[in-house]
Amino acid sequence: MEMDAVRRVLVLNSGSSTLKWALLDATDESTLAGATVSWTGVGEVRRLEQIHSVLRGVPEFDAVGHRIVHGGTRYRETMVVDARVRSDLESLAERDPVHMRPALEGIDAVQEQVPAVPQFVAFDTAFHATLRAAAAGYALPFEWTEKWDLRRFGFHGLSVAYSAQRTRELTGGVVPRLVVCHLGSGCSVSAVAEGRSVDTTMGFSPLEGLMMGTRSGSVDPGLLLYLQLQHGVTPAEMFETLITRSGLLGVSGVSADLREVLSAAEAGSSRAALAYERFVLCVRRAVGAMTSVLAGCDVLVFTGGIGENSSRVRRDVAAAFAFAGAQLDDEKNVSAVSDLDIARRDSVVRILVVRAREDLVILRETLRCAEAIRTRVPASRVDG
Repeated sequence: MEMDAVRRVLVLNSGSSTLKWALLDATDESTLAGATVSWTGVGEVRRLEQIHSVLRGVPEFDAVGHRIVHGGTRYRETMVVDARVRSDLESLAERDPVHMRPALEGIDAVQEQVPAVPQFVAFDTAFHATLRAAAAGYALPFEWTEKWDLRRFGFHGLSVAYSAQRTRELTGGVVPRLVVCHLGSGCSVSAVAEGRSVDTTMGFSPLEGLMMGTRSGSVDPGLLLYLQLQHGVTPAEMFETLITRSGLLGVSGVSADLREVLSAAEAGSSRAALAYERFVLCVRRAVGAMTSVLAGCDVLVFTGGIGENSSRVRRDVAAAFAFAGAQLDDEKNVSAVSDLDIARRDSVVRILVVRAREDLVILRETLRCAEAIRTRVPASRVDG
């Protein structure tokens, strides 16, 4: 494939509820334009119409980088999109249709509208490909694991990779033991040792792990079997409920937005108060587990919409780890801006707020892959 030098990259993040796009300058990584568009209407046709509308309004670009949630076991680095890659991604869509279908529609819309522009796909699962077998596997019959490719893939990898890289810049070196809390509409906690993922709370799908905005997080499989066998809950109803009607929304009965949950709690809603308490407990459990995996924690990072903006969540989570030397500076925490150390000077554990910038990781990976193709140098992913 012939590849000219890339000057401007359009980054597309086609998610379950929104399309986030950003036009980035390849030279200085500045954002030239961008927006978040909420899907309106229902179905693939309507989403395609909206993506086409966005593409028509974007200034000239030389390449497109897509965030792809699932790369399976095959894709562990950024790839240029060709017919084989597109076909492989189609086969992966059944594992997470909620996120994969909009992303594939983004690829197809670009191909239809600007077919000469090269497209690249960066995978959320790639950063977690370094999990060892003990962490990646489930205690299921080994023949099932091998036959159906069952493993903990982990997600939010682009965000965690950026947090690891940004933490290294802010602290002046690679952190031996880093715990990253990506808290947003989707939530996960990851353990990163020397820049490499060693464990994470999300698993085979983005449903496992923490309580989230509308997702349940981990639930006893015996409970799910009970609901199916004894109460006739169908697989389709179970799927829809666990993904769209659970989490903060399901417990509070108010909203998937933590700000609205907290407002309702302050107004006297006991269910909203319970939702917040349960959410914080889930995060505490996960941070404790990941700290144990790492045999300690040198830096604790909060990122994502909740992690960056909720001083209350940061305070309530960090308070549980004062025994381990994590001491939050209350003033810094309340007034925190992104990419800031909010720990006290005497804190053994540094506590950082890092702005989530998956778009920068996608830009850098797109440029690296494009340059490798242009110069015919074999590409190899650089860990954060």
